[in-house]
Amino acid sequence: MRLIWRYHLMVVVGPFMVLTVGSWMMDRLSLGVEVDSYLFSYGFWVSAIPLSLLLTALVALTGRVCLSLAVSLLIVGGLCAINAQKIGSLASPLSVFDCYLFKSIDFDSLSLFAHYVNWRKFSLACVVFALGTALLLRIEKPLLSKHLLLRAFIFICVAGMAHLLLFGHVGRRIYDVDRLRVSASSPFLTQFHAGLLGSMFYASNDMDTALDEPIDRLAVQSLLARVRTGGEHGSVAGTGVQPDVVVIQSESFFNPDILNQVADTRVLVPTLHRAFAQGVSGSMTVPTFGGGTLRTEFEVLTGIPLAAYPRVQFPYLQISHLAIPGLASTFDKAGYKTVAIHGNSGEFWNRRYALKSLGFAKFITADEFGPNAYKDGLFLSDHSMTDEIINQLGQAGQPKFVFAISIEAHGPYKGVQVRDEAQRNAVSTPSGVSAAACREYSLYAYHIEEADRELGRLWDYLEHRKRPYVLVFYGDHLPGLEVVYHETTFRDGLPAERQRVPWVAVGSGLAGIGKQDIYAWMLPSEVLKLARVKGPEYLDVAWTAGHLALSSDDERDAHVLDELYSVARMNLNGEFGGSGGLHGAL
Repeated sequence: MRLIWRYHLMVVVGPFMVLTVGSWMMDRLSLGVEVDSYLFSYGFWVSAIPLSLLLTALVALTGRVCLSLAVSLLIVGGLCAINAQKIGSLASPLSVFDCYLFKSIDFDSLSLFAHYVNWRKFSLACVVFALGTALLLRIEKPLLSKHLLLRAFIFICVAGMAHLLLFGHVGRRIYDVDRLRVSASSPFLTQFHAGLLGSMFYASNDMDTALDEPIDRLAVQSLLARVRTGGEHGSVAGTGVQPDVVVIQSESFFNPDILNQVADTRVLVPTLHRAFAQGVSGSMTVPTFGGGTLRTEFEVLTGIPLAAYPRVQFPYLQISHLAIPGLASTFDKAGYKTVAIHGNSGEFWNRRYALKSLGFAKFITADEFGPNAYKDGLFLSDHSMTDEIINQLGQAGQPKFVFAISIEAHGPYKGVQVRDEAQRNAVSTPSGVSAAACREYSLYAYHIEEADRELGRLWDYLEHRKRPYVLVFYGDHLPGLEVVYHETTFRDGLPAERQRVPWVAVGSGLAGIGKQDIYAWMLPSEVLKLARVKGPEYLDVAWTAGHLALSSDDERDAHVLDELYSVARMNLNGEFGGSGGLHGAL
């Protein structure tokens, strides 16, 4: 009798232990740590809750334990494989925020993600799973096959338990920030302690309040008391002919000479070096690495640091205000025609709605590019984007503010054919690295060489028009070079995810202004100043706070960014300034 009891206990408990321990080990493998690290910790047990519910629900649906276990392991294995791929490509683990992508999924999105899939391994996994499923269906006897109502009751009970334990008030207590040892500054450390599932359910319960960050009114007063409006950096309305303003966000663009193994890039990106010498330039701190273009884009267009909202990962998907103040709306009020250009779908990242709320009157996407537009690699070329910019600038009427978002240099940087393979093969590669690193680097370098060439073409076009202009160019983030970063080092000794990108501005009367290192959210104030367009007082406050944070040794400025974050929250909420300007916020 005791042996039978033990047998039934093992039949019930065994699959759950196999699933929870096996899933935790796959989780550890996806992070690249020891497979038994934090085994049986709090994070392990709370990660076991959704797994146990999943397995029970599948058993209730199918009546088969082994088949349900196999499906559960496959689901977790797929999540862990995606997690490992994202860490390798973007240096960031999988997050529940990635589910926001499904709000704007389309064919272009799917085709982009498909290039990151190892189809050989995926096909093999599908074949193995299909054969295994067929085998289990044949040999495994179903449980409670004559008790469908009981199985339906069990499934309903599991669904209710899932709602209770995973979400709402109870879920917030189980997936608590302190119990899980969540690290706000390190998603890796959070997943290391809490597990992939634990960290995702914590974020799921937390995301609904992502914009509910506190405003410290005393901090706002402290910062504004030190800001002189209309001073050295105050945007002043210009006189005479208003310049056309073009801002180019160049996909994954950085200057590779910050790598120790790259000696000189004047041949690769000569226009960038010419702009360094003739215009305003510097390095720019961006809020993302390897991907997440819209994070940098949001900061540049609004002047709002995303650090003010640490739980916002995808601002265009999580912030749904009808109107967001910033660069485009300022140019619109100054009498400019505001145009955004992007060689991809308008639905990706919810840009069609978001850019409208930011103040753009027109948004040109891939479907609206001219008949001569072409791809170079996986995506529409920078040459085609430049053609579209020139087409917009050539139209008569109002002065133009054009914001162009390139895509040609988007990864992945392997196994892709480009338009001119001879040019790619001629790229000078880093010294002392493997053939795989050379191939990855040469594909990436080919695309930024094209981006640099198109910057030069547009610059020459603007010069020969004999009309005032401002041309601004910057990279949105460093690319996700998996092999190159493993085999090279940066001159400043910092890792790839902490490197800055270059920004340059050239145009009428901008020669010899000098160098300025900035945060991405300081750039809109720089653009308005160079265009001599009066901007919102908030942007001047942000610029001054950023300048103090980057350059001041005064102890009073140690917390200036924290103070700015409260001001930024007020600005997004519509509480900052108004008719009272800065003093109205006080």
